[in-house]
Amino acid sequence: MILATELEAAFRRLEGALATGDLPGFWGMILPDAVILDEDLPIRVDRQGFQDHIGFHSPEVWENFAWKPMAVRFVARGGAGFVAGSAMFRGKPRGSGYRLRPLLFTQGWSKLAEGWRLASWQQSPLVGHVTKASPG
Repeated sequence: MILATELEAAFRRLEGALATGDLPGFWGMILPDAVILDEDLPIRVDRQGFQDHIGFHSPEVWENFAWKPMAVRFVARGGAGFVAGSAMFRGKPRGSGYRLRPLLFTQGWSKLAEGWRLASWQQSPLVGHVTKASPG
């Protein structure tokens, strides 16, 4: 139970850093060789690739954006942690209306000497899980 509580605290730090625009704090929670499959990227990236992608959401292009996790579950065993939930990506590109994208996500975390760090992150649009879910 203590490990799961520590894992949740690390997740909330990651979430809070992104929400407040503390990008150095956000990137510091992610391992350099993390495996990231983002919902609008066609390829797997590491932390640097994700940094390049998030750079697209700059103030010159976007007025604001937010990643809002919901119904999050935490499991931790030894040095490994697992986080799963749903999230809403909410963004406002300049000159356009708001975009809302419901997502499902999973994350793998590693407990290191300096604390929990994100080792993998996969998120995909909810519609991808329900469109044509049954054969035929």
